[in-house]
Amino acid sequence: MTNRLSRQRGIGFLGILFWLILAGSLLTVALRLGPSYLEFMTIKSVMTSVRDDPSAVGAPRGTILRMITTRLDINNVGSVGPRDFHFERVPDGGTEVRVEYEVRKPVAFNIDAVLMFEHKEVIPAP
Repeated sequence: MTNRLSRQRGIGFLGILFWLILAGSLLTVALRLGPSYLEFMTIKSVMTSVRDDPSAVGAPRGTILRMITTRLDINNVGSVGPRDFHFERVPDGGTEVRVEYEVRKPVAFNIDAVLMFEHKEVIPAP
């Protein structure tokens, strides 16, 4: 009997079941939260493109906000709006544009994930 147990090799059924459940759980979380992270990457690229736009240099807050919201509409971003953007003057005369928002996504049953995002760019002064 001892000889037969010492020759047993490989993973058992419970081991396979454990790894399948773990992989399925990770895949579920990635599929639920992934789109929110991709949308945040789009918001960051929009803010960077506005920062690099020559017409934004020295522009008033309303113009900068209009440029951002227009580009967000083009990219079909719906999780942020004009109220999520905050403007502040920096010492060198430029304008800091900051976005802060959170997204709540259901993961499974009564488990939710709360994702908090923040990004800032400084639009230089003329």
